Amino acid sequence: MGSTPALLGAALAAGALTALGLTLMASVRRRRRDLALFKTLGFTRRQLAATVAWQASVSVTIGVVVGVPFGVIAGRGLWTLFAHALHVVAEPAVPSLTIALIAVGALVLANLVAAIPGYQAAHTPSALLLQAE
Repeated sequence: MGSTPALLGAALAAGALTALGLTLMASVRRRRRDLALFKTLGFTRRQLAATVAWQASVSVTIGVVVGVPFGVIAGRGLWTLFAHALHVVAEPAVPSLTIALIAVGALVLANLVAAIPGYQAAHTPSALLLQAE
């Protein structure tokens, strides 16, 4: 198998980051009027960018809180079934430090991905968007 699991994990992570980035960009585009209203009420550019970063952080945190325990439980169960089918002793090990580092890395990467939509949100023109209202 070699490096196949690592490549699969990297490909899934890249797909998840791309999906998160596209979702955040669509959210900023869809909520342009709300962001313009926030800007009119006194939000700074930094606060508008932080709003998008918080959205990314909350999304990833929910995914980690739900996905990690489910993944550990499902992985242990499937490995035990596979080991019993091969008639070997099943002693699955869960690398807690690795899982914690991946969770923290996911949060950091989510905030890096949120930088571009955050920049777009920070530079939302408030006068043009609110003129129609």
